[in-house]
Amino acid sequence: MTDDSYWNELSWIVLRDKLADDPAFLANKEVARRVVSNEEPVVNYYLGPLCEGLVRKISQMMGSDAYADFFLFIASPFDEATSRPGWHKVSLYDGRDCSLKSYTSYISCRHFYKQALREKKRNISETELLEFRDYASLLDCEQPDHDGDSEEHLRMKRAFAMLKERDQKVLEYLVIEKMSGIDAYMLLESFVHPQAKDGLTSDEVKAQWTLKQKQDVVSLMKGRALKHLLERYNELNHN
Repeated sequence: MTDDSYWNELSWIVLRDKLADDPAFLANKEVARRVVSNEEPVVNYYLGPLCEGLVRKISQMMGSDAYADFFLFIASPFDEATSRPGWHKVSLYDGRDCSLKSYTSYISCRHFYKQALREKKRNISETELLEFRDYASLLDCEQPDHDGDSEEHLRMKRAFAMLKERDQKVLEYLVIEKMSGIDAYMLLESFVHPQAKDGLTSDEVKAQWTLKQKQDVVSLMKGRALKHLLERYNELNHN
């Protein structure tokens, strides 16, 4: 018997064993159905033994542990009321041409490969902003334009002028003046507003930060400021 009722009534242990010899992918199709139904042992098997090799491959592609990103990709959408995953991409598996494992690998690798390419391009662009000629473009960013300024120089100055005060100060201290993170933190602290938690106000949370936490915050602010500068620079380039 191979109708739906037969597969639906199989115990999980029996169904799992049938995956080893499933030329018509009927067992795979039933596993996908049970994942979408959020049957805990099946979901655990799918995210664990079935996909662990895939997640390692994606992590190598992305250069970091990608399990959380993989889960968000494959398990979405999430019901806001219950936080239960909807498994839309798994629901699209029809069991006609390949196993559930191969299907998951194909759609996931395609997604994360494109994401890795976008990240690589973004990193290359940000690295270009960190080259010395771009520092030079910022050194007189608050000075009037000169006839001898290059187009790129003028665009950088105008992109800087479009930034919020916080981003301008971050770039001034960390990029132009090349201050240490902790020295810059003392000047940037008024722009830092951590979330209140555990009964502490935002300022009380900030007061308890270690030296390492302060340096991490400054590093994050620098990254965001450079990202915003790059966005404004590219906007001007496309206009």
